[in-house]
Amino acid sequence: MNWQGGAAPVVLITGASRGIGAETARQLSSQVGARIIVNYREKRRRAEKVVADIVGSGGEALAIQADLTSPAEVASMITTIKTTRERIDVLILNASGGMEREADPGYALRLNRDAQLNLVDGAAELMPAGGRIVFVTSHEAHFHGQRPTIDSY
Repeated sequence: MNWQGGAAPVVLITGASRGIGAETARQLSSQVGARIIVNYREKRRRAEKVVADIVGSGGEALAIQADLTSPAEVASMITTIKTTRERIDVLILNASGGMEREADPGYALRLNRDAQLNLVDGAAELMPAGGRIVFVTSHEAHFHGQRPTIDSY
């Protein structure tokens, strides 16, 4: 994967403090040499562990807290990335949720639809020609076949 004249690609992965996001971060760092940005909402220790794993293996990583449903927090994250990495070559939209019992009825669509589109809009300014956006999952996938889910899914 060659980006920006052969430089290592900068990859932002949302929801990367655990599960598929965390493993994707580790794999892209070790196999491609990507410079990883681990986005998390509230699991700081888990995000810091992913960063430590990557750095400990000789890679480069940074954790940035941002609740994707907050336009102000997303804007702050984009500003931090612009300052520290200057660009985003690959945006991996992995964060999902909203089907938890305590979530308000509109949260699932705010996170899984609206927040994703808002982040794409914000990240686009930092994405050079040839950049990639990968939408990994829906929260529905976590519960498929195990319990009832929202009909609109």
